[in-house]
Amino acid sequence: MQLTRNKGLIAVIASMVIVNLVYGLTLPLLSLVLDAQGVSKTIIGLSIVAQASAGVVIAPVASRLIVHVGAARIMQLATIVAAVTLILLGIWQNVIGWFPLRFLLGAAAALLWSASETVINELADENWRGRIIGVYGSAGAAGFALGPLVLVATGTAGLLPFVVTAGLVMLASLPLFWLHDQADHGAGRHESGLLRVFRIVPHIMLLNLTYAAAVEAFIAFFPLFGVHIGLGEARSLSLLTTFALGGVFLQLPLGWLADHVRRHTLLLTCLVLTMTGFAILPEFIARPLAGPTFAFALGGVEGMIYALGVILLGQRFRGADLAAASVLYTGMWGAGTMIGPLVVGAGMDIFGDASMAYLISGIFLCYLPVFWISQRREPDSV
Repeated sequence: MQLTRNKGLIAVIASMVIVNLVYGLTLPLLSLVLDAQGVSKTIIGLSIVAQASAGVVIAPVASRLIVHVGAARIMQLATIVAAVTLILLGIWQNVIGWFPLRFLLGAAAALLWSASETVINELADENWRGRIIGVYGSAGAAGFALGPLVLVATGTAGLLPFVVTAGLVMLASLPLFWLHDQADHGAGRHESGLLRVFRIVPHIMLLNLTYAAAVEAFIAFFPLFGVHIGLGEARSLSLLTTFALGGVFLQLPLGWLADHVRRHTLLLTCLVLTMTGFAILPEFIARPLAGPTFAFALGGVEGMIYALGVILLGQRFRGADLAAASVLYTGMWGAGTMIGPLVVGAGMDIFGDASMAYLISGIFLCYLPVFWISQRREPDSV
């Protein structure tokens, strides 16, 4: 039983690497390719919306698919679809053609993400939940960090970065074939409504919408911001990797902390530090030593926001309710990814590339009243 559980944990952690590799590579890569073609940042934002909207569109059926088809089968099929779609994106480099392909890629990633969150929370012991989700989040950050590294090695031109990424996706997916569906998503077999789940924990769902809006805008536009301030494409991508490495290494101790302190207090601390960090990012990021150090620290603290949301969902839900909550959480990510890059891209068109960091800080600021209201209403609840 313990061996099966450990193999399941390895498999779903591997799936987190896949999802974040896809996002960590496609968002900067496709943004850079389209920018080189002379496409406006607003259209680049709309292209990202096509990928992100898939998580919202499939949300009404995704939880039923996970419960009835099985989380393992869903994750296995989703990785194959993602790999094939990456190859097609490389072959057909056209801004219009990329809209349906990015939607398909987003659907595969959303299903993989929802299923993996369901399984990891079912397998996680409550006393170890923070640490296990910390490892899960670190693996995701590692996948994201690998994306810009691939681009540094392969460049952004031609088919090569797409082929290499597809190969890495299939390689990372191998542990998923250890999974068997009979133990994947708990005993709950009743249908659980997404709206009902949202009413129970609206602040957690809106947290992921806010987080996704900010972080996906950052991933998509930081390379352009870096080029604008004179960092160059290679150094900008390297700093993006350093940002992700902060999530790899700092989520482990922060996950341990989440098992020993009040989780909402830790969440508020991470939110305020992240909001402040983005506001002062332009002052530090171009400095030779301070820039990478700052990016590393900001990436670790920022990444814990997402992980704490997953931890709080696992603390509250089980079975089909957890599957529905995971799907809705992923759907909120999709909604945030639709909103954030579009708003930040349009803002950069209006205020200039240098405004990126301030716009992202403002996104986190908008969430703080939601957190405050939720704690006034139910200060001791999830």
